[in-house]
Amino acid sequence: MVWNTQSEQAMTRYKILVVDDEDSIRTLVQTMLKGEGRQVVLTAKGKDAIAMFKKERPDLTILDIDMPDIDGITVLRQIRTIDPQAKVIVFTGGDSPTVESQAKSLGVTDFLRKGLALPPLAELESRGSPSGVLEATPSSTAPLLDRKV
Repeated sequence: MVWNTQSEQAMTRYKILVVDDEDSIRTLVQTMLKGEGRQVVLTAKGKDAIAMFKKERPDLTILDIDMPDIDGITVLRQIRTIDPQAKVIVFTGGDSPTVESQAKSLGVTDFLRKGLALPPLAELESRGSPSGVLEATPSSTAPLLDRKV
């Protein structure tokens, strides 16, 4: 007997690595993505993110830039050496043209700004244009992500 439909199986197989040093943000993103039926792997440190990427081979990585051990650009460089075609969304609370330029040169899939309501993953997947910036709109029903500046 088959319990899951093919679409449910496809959704649960979609694995996302979330890398952020803030517990509250990791928990919020995990809750939202699991609510959409995704498999979520979490880590708080850049060094651990590289090891998790190698081990888990996620379909998508959501990567914070500002982390205490190694920065997200360094992690992105390592991910590119492992898988040059990996989908990576940079998740940042800052607005640094230099960092954006570095991430774009490393082929980041998209940018997502903290402090706005996160769009559903289906929207993130459909907006896979190289080096775009996701424009999430504030919502009265969606949780907001606060980021210290």
